[in-house]
Amino acid sequence: MKKLKLAIVCAAVLAAPEALRASELSAAGTPAQPAAVSTGTPAALTSALVKGYRGTSLPVGGDQLLYLKKGDRVDVLVTFDAKMEDKDKKERKEKITSTFLQNIVVINVRRPEKVDETGAVELLLNPVEAQYAALAISQGSINIVVRAPGDVELHPMEMASFRKLIQ
Repeated sequence: MKKLKLAIVCAAVLAAPEALRASELSAAGTPAQPAAVSTGTPAALTSALVKGYRGTSLPVGGDQLLYLKKGDRVDVLVTFDAKMEDKDKKERKEKITSTFLQNIVVINVRRPEKVDETGAVELLLNPVEAQYAALAISQGSINIVVRAPGDVELHPMEMASFRKLIQ
């Protein structure tokens, strides 16, 4: 559990917004030329990418995409089944939610026709973040939470579980 917590904190540190050079961002802190992304063409998408970063698409529920737009900054959470040990050293499964990416720039939103269907959010990630995103997709369900404008701070976060909630 401690190793997983450390890995998540390391992922959050790697997602630091300072990794993007100021010259590659507009005044609002979004990637240069975000308007070109709206067409959804491959050429437009690549123009929104920043050197050293990748455009990664994550499948998310249509309800999560209702108020999300290009240029927003988001945190990405994954919910998965973890193997935990009781005080008696007995192994049990427990649902865990972890914020594994913080302060990530949205480069495009693909809304489904119906809110109850799956859509996609395209994010600007460094190569390490992209690996964590791919791993998260294969391990559990993804949730996107929007940050308030100007909120760019990274916070060490403990994983959430119902066991901790009811203690």
